[in-house]
This record gives sequence, structure tokens and C-alpha cells, in this order.
Amino acid sequence: MKKGLLSILVVCVVALLAIPACAPAKPSPAKPSVEPIKVGMNFSLTGSKAKFGEMNMNSATLAFSDFGIDRINDRPVKITEEDNRSEPATAKSAEEKLATANKVDLIIGGYSSSCTEPMTSAAEDLGIPHIIVTGSKDAITGKPLEWVFSGPRVPASHYGDAMWEFIDEVIIPGGVKKVALLYEMTDWGTSSAKSLRPKLEERGLEIVYDSKYNSEATDFKPMLSKVKAADPDMVIPVSYLTDAGLLVRQATGLELDILAWIGQAGGYTMPEFAELAGKDANLIFSTTNWNPKAAWEGTLNGIKWSGKKYSDEYVEKYDTEPDYHGAQGYAAGQIAVDALLRAAEAGNTINRESIRDALDNTDLTTVMGVIKHHKWTDEMGHHYYHQGLPPTYVIQWQDMAQEVVWPEDAASVDYIFPAPLLEQ
Repeated sequence: MKKGLLSILVVCVVALLAIPACAPAKPSPAKPSVEPIKVGMNFSLTGSKAKFGEMNMNSATLAFSDFGIDRINDRPVKITEEDNRSEPATAKSAEEKLATANKVDLIIGGYSSSCTEPMTSAAEDLGIPHIIVTGSKDAITGKPLEWVFSGPRVPASHYGDAMWEFIDEVIIPGGVKKVALLYEMTDWGTSSAKSLRPKLEERGLEIVYDSKYNSEATDFKPMLSKVKAADPDMVIPVSYLTDAGLLVRQATGLELDILAWIGQAGGYTMPEFAELAGKDANLIFSTTNWNPKAAWEGTLNGIKWSGKKYSDEYVEKYDTEPDYHGAQGYAAGQIAVDALLRAAEAGNTINRESIRDALDNTDLTTVMGVIKHHKWTDEMGHHYYHQGLPPTYVIQWQDMAQEVVWPEDAASVDYIFPAPLLEQ
């Protein structure tokens, strides 16, 4: 019996030995990590200009989402945000951080001119492509640049391009002869005023009051009392948001008797202006760089877009209406997406140099109109580099809503003129 069991065990051992041993499974080779395409965004997300910076930022990121740009050439697209706190020195350091510590390939940003100028100077020094969103001081793109591109910005001297035609054909024939010029005291306000003066004077309009002011003040009545004493027919102010609302309310309270108030974009185009100015917003004119009723539309990366579609989407997501600052952010995103796609289609490695070369050849219809980066000189002798010129419009607040009133072929309603503050 024992002998039989032993024989069975021997047979089993021999059989087991005959089964080839399974080789240990080799680990799959690790896939090499793919370096993302890094896009930096440098905006005023806190501080005095946060309302504008948030709209810029929200709209630029919305464009990346809308056009399906999460991977290009199997590389993920990563967005890194920096808050420049509405401070020029912080804007410069944020640009430097994005370029050096974060090693981004492209930067989008710049609301106020005082922040945009130092950040774009840093981008030029560090050799990183930068798409400006809003900062409009003429001098920012007034020198030869290799890495800085105007994107959708409108130079300060051209904010009123549509307005001058309106003034020539409507305002002056309507009896306006004397003008009060008010402007906030930073780069945007002072450069805007500098370009407004000669154009007013060449039309024979007398500037009876000309003064800068601090946009963060809360009482403009002493200044407005001087304006009233100067007896203008029209006021042309360059204002941000809170000061725009206060100026109009306080001017109405002082019974400033004028035929028209024409804001130079800025706060006068923002939805919150009506909240701040209340019923006094009605009949106020403003230049603007965009309106959702402007009929721009097209296709990018196979996806259809329009100004109205963007506006509706923004309202749905953020529960507020965008103005031209948002459209500029969205257009900057469109320009960036287009440049990245064209760099990839050309078979280039997507890096700072290939993105710069693609931006240099931008010729794209955006929500702001056609954007081309080229060198040109205007009739005032300003030289621009990597600068396009989106079209501008005149809007008027009617029944607490913005309406396009000029050019006539783009108008959504007829203008109301005279438009005195006292009858609002």
C-alpha cells in the first residue's frame, strides 16, 4: 500500500516538473510623459479693474472651451491663470512668473493700459508671444515688436472712429459748438484725451473745459460745477465703470443743461452702468468696440460661432451680459486657437517661436471683426506694429438697454438727439 502511494507521488512530481514554468510578466513600458502646450492668462481678477478683467478672463477661457482645443498633436492644452490685482508692478511680475517659472508658450492678457504696458514690455524682453486683449494706449504697439501682438484691441486714438462720423453728420448740424472734455487720469484717459483734442478743434468745436480726474473719487460735484459754469453743449468723458455712473448721476443732479453726453467706451458700455446710473443712463451715447447685434459670424476648427451666440452663452454661464471687453477676451481666445492650429498644421513643433510666426500671419474674422497683424501708420502719424483695427460703433442707452445707433447700416434703432440730461 505504501509502495503504491509512493509511486503515485513520484508520477505527480514528474508531471509537475514537465509543466514549463511561467515567466514573470514584464511590466509594460511606461509611456513617455507628453509636455502640455501651456497658455498663460494675465488679468486683473481683483483690485479696481476686476469687473473688466473677470470678463476678459471668462471670455478667453470660454473660447478655448467652445472650439474644442483641449489637445493639439496629442499634447494637452493647459491654461495657467495669474491675477495681476490691477497693479502695474504686479502685472509685470505675473508676466515674468508665467514666462519663467510656469514656462508657458503663449500669454493672453491686459485690461488697463497701465498694466498692459509693463507686462508686454516683459514679454518682449523674455521672448514670449503675448496677445493683448484691451489695453489701448497707442504707444504700447507704437514701436517695433517681435513678440507682442495687438489681437482685438483698438488703439485709444481710434476708439471714436465711428463717433467722428456721427458728430459730423448729426451732432454738429444739431447745434453743438462747445465741448467739455473729462478724462480719468491714467494712461488710457490721458492718451484718449490727447487724441480727442485735435479732432475736436479741427471741427471748429470749442473746448470750454478740459480736465483729468481720479476715477476712484466718489464726489465729482466740484468738478461738474465748473463744467456747468463753462456752459458746454456736449460732454465727452473717458471713464471706467463706477466713475461713469457717478458722473452721470451727479451731473443730472446739478441740472447740467447739455445736448449730448458721449462716453468714450469704458464704463459706459458695461451692463452695470445702467445699475449705477439708474434712469439717468437713458439717452447717454457712447463709442463702443462691439455689440452683440453686430453681425459677425464664422467657423473656427469646424465649429460655427457668432457674436450673439457668444453673448447668449456668456449670459447663461455667468448670469450677466458681456460688453466689448468680454468680446475682446473671446476674440483673443479665437486668435490664440487659430494660431495654435495653424502652427500644428504647418508641421511645426508648437513652441514660442512657431506660435509667434503664426500670430504674425493672423488674418481671422472674430467676434470683433477681421483681425490682421500688420504694420501701418494712421493719419495722426501714429506708427503701429502687429496691430489691426477692429471696427467701432456708437451706442445709445434707450429704455435702460444698449442700442446700436451708428453707423446707420448697423443700427438696431434710430438715435435720439438732442439727448439732454435734464429730460431723462
